[in-house]
Amino acid sequence: MADNIETLRSVIKSWRSLDIDGVLEHMHDDLIWNNSGGLQPALRGKEAMREVLEGFAAIIKEGRWRLFDWAEVGNTVWMEGVEEFFTHDGKHVAIPYAGILEFQDGLIVNWREYFEGRILEDMLEGAPMSQEVAAMLDRPEA
Repeated sequence: MADNIETLRSVIKSWRSLDIDGVLEHMHDDLIWNNSGGLQPALRGKEAMREVLEGFAAIIKEGRWRLFDWAEVGNTVWMEGVEEFFTHDGKHVAIPYAGILEFQDGLIVNWREYFEGRILEDMLEGAPMSQEVAAMLDRPEA
């Protein structure tokens, strides 16, 4: 049986260094990625994911994505963490989130993320980090 949490950790390691190919090597060709918390339609396929990741990689100077808690049962991993990064123009962005990953043959085939999109939008526009978000970041990495 595959150790899916280790696959997720490899995805995180790749994204921290903005290695898009390293992220995509862990995705199933038939990937369904709900990356907007339900705000927008799901993305389908690795190339759709590549386009989004390339857009983010262009603005990110340093990534600090990390997990706080996770659980793995069968082919499913539940996770809680923060997508935190610094942009090339000096903004500090941190989005607490929860997500569910479903695996098939050791690859992520379905990825659902849940977060408050307004936090992302506001911080990208230069809003300061709220005390609530800052408190959520002050947790040990799992």
